[in-house]
Amino acid sequence: MTASIMVIDDEPLIGQLLRYQLGDAGYTVEAYQSASEALARFAYAQPDLVLLDVMMPEISGYDLCREIRTFSQVPVIMLTAKHADEDMVAGLTIGADDYIGKPFSAPQLIARVEAVLRRSGHTPTLRPARPRPAPPARQDMATPQPIPSRPRLGAQLSAARHDRGLSLHDASHACGVRWEFLQAIEQEQFSYVPRPDLRAALRSYSDLLDVDLRPYMRPRVSRKSMRESIALVAALTLLVILSLALLMI
Repeated sequence: MTASIMVIDDEPLIGQLLRYQLGDAGYTVEAYQSASEALARFAYAQPDLVLLDVMMPEISGYDLCREIRTFSQVPVIMLTAKHADEDMVAGLTIGADDYIGKPFSAPQLIARVEAVLRRSGHTPTLRPARPRPAPPARQDMATPQPIPSRPRLGAQLSAARHDRGLSLHDASHACGVRWEFLQAIEQEQFSYVPRPDLRAALRSYSDLLDVDLRPYMRPRVSRKSMRESIALVAALTLLVILSLALLMI
């Protein structure tokens, strides 16, 4: 049975990112920005795990965790930008099962979720492995070797960041782009980043890491080129019409 996860975070982009990451891992995810809305939905949704932001305007994650503990023992993982030991101790003391600091990577998040679910007695559902294609039959004639393709943009940016010893938090401060945008770009979940911000985010991040974006950008057709092409087509059309008219004389 697929585990269901309730995300409670007042930042909608974080909720969307978690839906991408956990959804890709095979979990069912519902995200809420309002603590009161999440509580009202709780009894009906019956989540197997709650991911709970600490810093929320309506009610703090600590208080919300205390409220949940009055009627449910569902596993709770706290999400926060606070990394001090006393903050982690406070979260675990009030009944949280784990504590993850932002920014976090998708593998770390999924591993912590699976560990907490195992401890609670719920066996995480693994995504079915994709069947591997059968190896091609051997041929006597030599076959041409495929031309190696360039690495994917997200993988190249991630590798460049790790080569420089930068965390997502460090890179975010260095290039002025939100860490969750950088994480989405590395995972090539480009639809997560608002379209007006995507091009600027890509350029800032690639400049920081010295990654050339040009091979990955679609060539733009200039208006001048379009006008020239239209003029050429019009001239050829006129030439054909004149030729047909001369033949009919």
